[in-house]
Amino acid sequence: MNRNARLGVFSALAIVASLCGAQATELTAAHVNPPGEPSNVAFAELEKLLNEGTTGITMTTFPQGQIGGEKDAIEQVQFGALSMTTAANANLSAFAPSAGVYDIPFLFRDADTHPWAVTDGEIGAEIEARIEAEANVEILGWWSAGMRHVFTREEPVESLDDLKDLKVRVIGSPVYIDTFNALGAKATPMPYGEVYTGLATGAIDGAENDSSGYRNVKFFEQAPYYSLTGHFFLYKPVIANKDALAALTPEQRAEFDAAFAKVTELQRELFRTNFTSDLAWLKENGVTVIEPDRAAFIEAVKPVVDEYAAQYGEELVQRIMNAK
Repeated sequence: MNRNARLGVFSALAIVASLCGAQATELTAAHVNPPGEPSNVAFAELEKLLNEGTTGITMTTFPQGQIGGEKDAIEQVQFGALSMTTAANANLSAFAPSAGVYDIPFLFRDADTHPWAVTDGEIGAEIEARIEAEANVEILGWWSAGMRHVFTREEPVESLDDLKDLKVRVIGSPVYIDTFNALGAKATPMPYGEVYTGLATGAIDGAENDSSGYRNVKFFEQAPYYSLTGHFFLYKPVIANKDALAALTPEQRAEFDAAFAKVTELQRELFRTNFTSDLAWLKENGVTVIEPDRAAFIEAVKPVVDEYAAQYGEELVQRIMNAK
């Protein structure tokens, strides 16, 4: 089913539900993540908790891109064909420009505490309000997609020079493209579902992802060199249709919020613990893991950082960097 057809089907369902005056107790969610990936696990657990709850909420999840890519899912949440989705912050920024501040390279010190000091505090509340106004959605919470690293087909990236002229797949976001071009690579936007084949055919020389994605989508089969560049921390915000949530009774919303808080804690913890276990598993299965000196990478992208800091506000960017 092509994109327009999918949108039409979901739109028709939303209109029928509206005309029938249906109580919004049946929720739908969609995401692109494969089995074993923390967001996939978290949505499965949320569905289980709600379906076993006592207030009458039911939930159906469409995983692994069954209804389209992340930008498709965001659009469907906006007009009510889907109740909720999780998407890379870089994709959300296409609908809510204020989200883009989180995608500045080397913005976060780590993947475990610094990101949550930002989103769960005063800074996060400010940015969240702007995103909700720009995209006309409700932010349910901020999930992790981990720290992102480079993986390559033929040669390891041990230094900045090793990236020169490599075709590296990136998310189709300006800051991702600018960052990898500044690193000397040839940034190559490509849909996530095409990356494995792109590596297999040599259409790209490498890509970048967190350890869970690299392992669970089996990119290591085609690109066995994993370099811990840590160039981006990627949030996976969970967004919801405002009307779908507003239609819940107070009892249903309380049950939903409690379940969502539990799975948010689960999702973040899985990413925190998976990194170590992923690296151990990858090494055992023939992957060469490299820990390059990141100083040269950070220096190379300084013009990109300066450009985007000016765009989003240097004071805001500094507050994010200093958050504890």
